[in-house]
Amino acid sequence: MNRFSIKPLSPLTVRTACFVALLALSGLPGLAVAEYLGLLNGRSADPATYGPMSVEAGVISGSLGTVDYQHFGVRVNSRVSDKVVVFGDLGNSQFGASDGTPFGLGVFVHLPNQKINERLDMALKASYHAGGYTVSGRSLNITATSFELLVSGLAEEGVGGYASIGVHRLNIEFGGADGTTEYGFGAGLSVPIGPGEAYAGFDFIDEVTLGVGFRYFLKPVEQP
Repeated sequence: MNRFSIKPLSPLTVRTACFVALLALSGLPGLAVAEYLGLLNGRSADPATYGPMSVEAGVISGSLGTVDYQHFGVRVNSRVSDKVVVFGDLGNSQFGASDGTPFGLGVFVHLPNQKINERLDMALKASYHAGGYTVSGRSLNITATSFELLVSGLAEEGVGGYASIGVHRLNIEFGGADGTTEYGFGAGLSVPIGPGEAYAGFDFIDEVTLGVGFRYFLKPVEQP
């Protein structure tokens, strides 16, 4: 677990200020979708900082092109080895005037031997999501595949920070609609709260998206 130095403010002040600021920003209108049909990363790249299993809930509000989009999702994470975390998620989303229930699967693979910067943790992420909707009686199907590099560190006071960069492929089956490939990046903070942690952050995939969530550890984090 890597640490940075953040000195003059107290732990409570830093945690409260960072999280409340991002929480307030998440209500801004005119946002785009983050990871298409999924939640923010909101985590450290090092699986050792998490318990063997956790469940989380989050919300994203934005737009996909010119269509409004709201997403409420839950995600289950399982650490299958010291380096690998697999997850599955399910959500309820509104795409324009249509409701859908997207789902997804994904994996994080920790890179403990990276030589770029020993003060940081890094992981590769791959995910797939799909959702079906009905628009004016016609079927609208969306699938999304994402590949990202996740980089994270932990501040002295317990405020975790992460950043990500990646490529996202979105396919839309509706009339003559075509797919699109977008490059994106994001960043955010996580704050320990009770038996879990809250997180907030942004993604930039064509436009900016802000979101929040809370992760609950079903099993306690193993202390080194």
